[in-house]
Amino acid sequence: MSNKLDSARQLSVDDQDEKMPTRNTLRYIILGLLAAHPMSGYDIKRAFDRSLATYWNAGNSQIYTTLKTLAERGLVSSEVVYQEDRPNRRVYRLTPAGRAAFDAWLSEPVPPRFTKDEFLTKLFFCGQTSDEAALRHLEAHLEALRAQLADMEWALREYGDRPTRRPRLLEYQMLVRDYKQAILQTDLAMTEQAIARIRARL
Repeated sequence: MSNKLDSARQLSVDDQDEKMPTRNTLRYIILGLLAAHPMSGYDIKRAFDRSLATYWNAGNSQIYTTLKTLAERGLVSSEVVYQEDRPNRRVYRLTPAGRAAFDAWLSEPVPPRFTKDEFLTKLFFCGQTSDEAALRHLEAHLEALRAQLADMEWALREYGDRPTRRPRLLEYQMLVRDYKQAILQTDLAMTEQAIARIRARL
């Protein structure tokens, strides 16, 4: 097991040498989803839309390109499931090497959380433009926050009370949801205060 983890850690280090953003965390997200159970590319995209969209985004092309890379590296395998009344499905599952790579990634320290945020960067320079321009950015940001919070509430209603065979896994998923909701609500309150201040000045 130690040799497998050492190899997987080396794979993770090697990934950093490739010119891919954010250390290609998408690979490990997909490995983590497949660690729960085998999934098709469509299932993976649904999992993103249902559970991950508020803190990580991935389009269909990114998902399928990443699955191809994972298969080439022997981290996932796949088989075609034939269906009579629906299109056939290609279902992916984790290989032992994929599980070792995922475990190694989970054990790595988390990089410092310095992120690129175009909204805050633009807001930083809004003192050099009109209050009306700043207000437009703040109002658009407010609507985006409200939409994200509404999506989270919808996901909670749709999936939060479903029975699960993995209660510990669900516990941490709900912790992430609550954590993100608290951040969004704080952001929402700050944005509403800023809008009120600028509107009062105008």
